[in-house]
Amino acid sequence: MPIHHLRQLPRLLLPRLLLPQLLLLCVLLACARAAFAQPAYVLVFGPENSSPGAINRAGSLVGQASGEAFLWDGGATVGLGGMGGSAAFGISNNGLITGAADRPDGSSHAFLFDGSLRDIGQLGVASSGAGVNRAGQVAGTWVDEAGENHAFLYSGGVMRDIGNLGANSARATAISERGEVVGSSFLEGFTSLQAFFYYASGNISSITALGTLGGPSSWANAINNNLQIAGASYIDDDTLHAFLYEGGVMRDIGSLGGAFTEARGINDVGWVVGYSTYADDVPGIDFASAFLYRDDAMFDLNLIVERPGLWSILDAYDINEAGQIAATACTDFGDCRAVRLDPIPAVPEPQPAALLLAGLVLGGAWTGLRRRTRRQS
Repeated sequence: MPIHHLRQLPRLLLPRLLLPQLLLLCVLLACARAAFAQPAYVLVFGPENSSPGAINRAGSLVGQASGEAFLWDGGATVGLGGMGGSAAFGISNNGLITGAADRPDGSSHAFLFDGSLRDIGQLGVASSGAGVNRAGQVAGTWVDEAGENHAFLYSGGVMRDIGNLGANSARATAISERGEVVGSSFLEGFTSLQAFFYYASGNISSITALGTLGGPSSWANAINNNLQIAGASYIDDDTLHAFLYEGGVMRDIGSLGGAFTEARGINDVGWVVGYSTYADDVPGIDFASAFLYRDDAMFDLNLIVERPGLWSILDAYDINEAGQIAATACTDFGDCRAVRLDPIPAVPEPQPAALLLAGLVLGGAWTGLRRRTRRQS
């Protein structure tokens, strides 16, 4: 019998003992429904005229605002300085920051910020830090006099080239807590651009191509501490999809319906963020939508943010272990800024044992009600 029909029974047939059981069951069923709901977020606006670079475990976000690298904790904004322009692209969980800063001679150098902005040098004419870990190791890219890119690892106060996949060209984009580096490099003969994984232990180091999803090229943008790697790969000549690489396998995580998707960040839980087009969208003409990929499903962040108003979330760059996301949001009027998406806590899912217990208690109460009704009749 449906619960709402119980209201039609005489009050004599509904003892007070049954009411708490009904209330308990209704609450548990409501919790079970909430547990299967999609994730939800609230939008927190960063500095004006800003773009994000990365976010750390504390929810502090770095990037560039009005031409200067900044640190923002959800409230106060701190400029990191620099002789000219600067931008921050990586932040560690203990607050170290890396990026690039202009010098008076017009060159750009990688920096490490640990309370003050410190130039960590270059191997050619320019350099830029992309990721940093708690130990102060920095992964990034340096540029030679011919304008070619090369990957570097800064560790123990020394910057060194980490090699390539066969052609004299590579970029490093992220680093793990153990110092593993990911990025992209051309194969010998410049036949293909491929994502790579770099590992070093003592005097032994290796750089390995991760392959593609079937298309001509791929690149890696992020790595977590469980050696899961996120990036993008062409699956044919015209279609680019985000990938999640783990256990030696590169897996296509799909799109929001369009032909272009790129993963930019990943946390230690394996949740991935990035951007995707919809069907018939044309890159450079139509806006993309930022996405969150978790539990084998891809969500458009615009559809799970509470009251976004005039703002559209176009791209997501990073995600921390709490699920906070660093992203870019814009209006139709051209106002763009870095934003942080904070998850709205979900109602805890009831344990199966609790549901079973509630059912047994309710069943016993209902049996008692039936017996009492028969005695009264």
